[in-house]
Formats: sequence, structure tokens, C-alpha cells
Amino acid sequence: MLFQDVVFWILSVMAVVGALGVVMVPDLFRAALLLIVVFIAVAGFFVMLNAEFLAVVQVLIYAGAKFTAART
Repeated sequence: MLFQDVVFWILSVMAVVGALGVVMVPDLFRAALLLIVVFIAVAGFFVMLNAEFLAVVQVLIYAGAKFTAART
């Protein structure tokens, strides 16, 4: 198995578990943190596709906004 395959499966599990956690967790703050995990996993997929700019935008705009909104 290639290194990229292992990274892909780790990111896939992170994204699926995080998305299920967003739906299943009753606490809004923890759901927002799990949504950040999903956004970071999606950014990892962008990095694997050699779309580093999209990965940075994904983390800075979406995950940053969710973290800021979750804190207030």
C-alpha cells in the first residue's frame, strides 16, 4: 500500500467520523469542533490533489469562521 493510500484512508475516516459526530452530538460547541475536523480533512484532500491554495482557503475561511462562531 502506498503512503498516499494510507493518508487517503486516514482522511476519509476522519471526515466520516467527524460528519457523523456533527449530526449525533447534542452539544453545539462540540459539534462545531467536529465540523472543524471535517473541514481539515477536506483540506487534506485538497493537498493530496495538489490544490494547496484551496486547502489554505478551506482552513482559513471555513474552519476559522466556525471556530470564531463557536467561541462566541
